[in-house]
Amino acid sequence: MREIKTGLDTVMYALPERIKTSIYALPQFIKNSAYEIRLREGGPLCITGPTSFYISADGLACTYLPSCPLIVTGEEIKETIRRITESSLYAREQELADGYLSMKNGNRAGISGLYSGGKLKKATSVNIRIAREVKGCAENLITEAEKGLLIVGPAGSGKTTLLRDLIRLLSYSGNRVAVIDTRGELCGGGLLDIGPNTDIISGTSKAHGCEMALRTLNPQYIAFDEVGNGGELALISESFFSGVKILTTAHASSINEIKSRSVTKALLDGSIGKLAVIESGVNGEITLKTPKEVLCYD
Repeated sequence: MREIKTGLDTVMYALPERIKTSIYALPQFIKNSAYEIRLREGGPLCITGPTSFYISADGLACTYLPSCPLIVTGEEIKETIRRITESSLYAREQELADGYLSMKNGNRAGISGLYSGGKLKKATSVNIRIAREVKGCAENLITEAEKGLLIVGPAGSGKTTLLRDLIRLLSYSGNRVAVIDTRGELCGGGLLDIGPNTDIISGTSKAHGCEMALRTLNPQYIAFDEVGNGGELALISESFFSGVKILTTAHASSINEIKSRSVTKALLDGSIGKLAVIESGVNGEITLKTPKEVLCYD
């Protein structure tokens, strides 16, 4: 992949001053390659890129746990969530119940802690995922997307980044692309370039978004990030048989895992034409396979 355009500045608004100051003081190469910021109550501040760095109390970045790390407090966890939600927790209850918060500019925060009755009672960690734009990284996938494409890889491998650039390239090539951006990550609220012929549907489910796109937008491609479960897959199945090409992603760390997960296995059954399998890591090699090759893999 080409040089990563950092999005670190786009998430700094969410961080308490002490943490923000520590991150700004880090070496530039760490800031440029960061794709996660992890805050755990009572745990060390961690910045993740190709390498994970723990921050010491005196501001040093270490690849090991330092003897005196910068420890994140419970109040800093609360403040981070307040900043992300702009002090409107009630309006974001459904997102919190699903374990995440959408952020500005296409970023996302994973939230964990104590849940009761389907509601978050106490947050104990926040994992901020930084949206990245790598223009040109999907150039080799344009022709492979002609019958639909499933991008598969482990966490942090760049699936969404690759999908975003594929949308951009297809759009600039004159194709009509409808993006169902449920969490606001693919399009980044207009910050990220997804092409001139792209229509965006956000603030609704993938199923409803696909239905709207088919009914009103006449797309050649429909793109959305990972299908979460079989129920969601069943609801969007109409899109797979409409003649529109589907572009999507799936979390899996191996071919065997692709086959063993019911959702990804179902996608191989006539819904997509090719798979782009990211081997591992942010700059992992991409292997192209047909559904038949995956299903016959032993």
